[in-house]
Amino acid sequence: MDLSPWQTPLSYIGLATLAYTTLKFTRSATTFLLPTSLNTYNRTKNNWALVTGASDGIGFGFSQELCARGFNVILHGRNRAKLDTRAAELRAEFPTRRVEIVVRDVVGLTVDVDEIAVEVKCILEAQGGELSVLINNVGGEVRPYTVLSDYSFEEVERTISMNAGFMTQITRVLLPVLEAGSGAVITNVSSVSAFGMPYISVYASTKGFVDTFTKALEAECKAEKRNIEVLGLRVGQVKTAGFDVQAGLFVPDARTLASAGLNRVGCGRVIVWAYFWHWLQGLSFDILPRSMLMMISSKKLMALKKEEEEKAKNR
Repeated sequence: MDLSPWQTPLSYIGLATLAYTTLKFTRSATTFLLPTSLNTYNRTKNNWALVTGASDGIGFGFSQELCARGFNVILHGRNRAKLDTRAAELRAEFPTRRVEIVVRDVVGLTVDVDEIAVEVKCILEAQGGELSVLINNVGGEVRPYTVLSDYSFEEVERTISMNAGFMTQITRVLLPVLEAGSGAVITNVSSVSAFGMPYISVYASTKGFVDTFTKALEAECKAEKRNIEVLGLRVGQVKTAGFDVQAGLFVPDARTLASAGLNRVGCGRVIVWAYFWHWLQGLSFDILPRSMLMMISSKKLMALKKEEEEKAKNR
């Protein structure tokens, strides 16, 4: 068969595909070289950030980094005693910053969640400044490395509330407070699991919701001409108290991850990897076939499942 008539069109298609792939890769890579615009949301050095799930892990890392960058911080959590301890730690480390707390359990929400806006307004009226940053970080897996059929009704409901329900509700009630200022950013913490991972099917699904919610809210804020930036941060493995693994290049500690995430503010993208080395790992999701990725993921998660089972036996 003579293919010569097709050679020129196929060459153009190949070049166009190469150019598109190169452009996409370059755009993603240069995201990590752009300067952050976070400081534009705190020109007076008197503004506030609210961080959900701030008692431990990534949430507390965000709180530390925001204080270090000149923000006052409102810590959210469900345990008042732990929040008071964390607030005292931040005040000691950053004596020029003000730290307040908001106590709410993210599970079993009622209309009482609307009162968070009132509490935040009271803080602003008493201490001055604007609420210009909302970090939707709270989340977690109730029962990791489990097949869906082994979940109870309560475990499914709790996982959805922790990772999707509360984030949606607190964003809803705080949007008017954020909009009342001179500019704000909402940052939603997502996960590599949003690609759809086995053995964490409910958790993975909620992170898919986080990604879609972020895109929809960003489009809505633009359509309504709200001066609010909306950013989704995708993260991989992070060393925390709840995930006690060896920290390294591809597994940062919580504060390192939080710092990287804040550096992505103003990057011009809606969903972005927070941490460069997680992005490098994530390239496999663009290159490898899904069947191969899921095979690798299944083996890794099954190994973690067995490890957790062994730990449970030895407790």
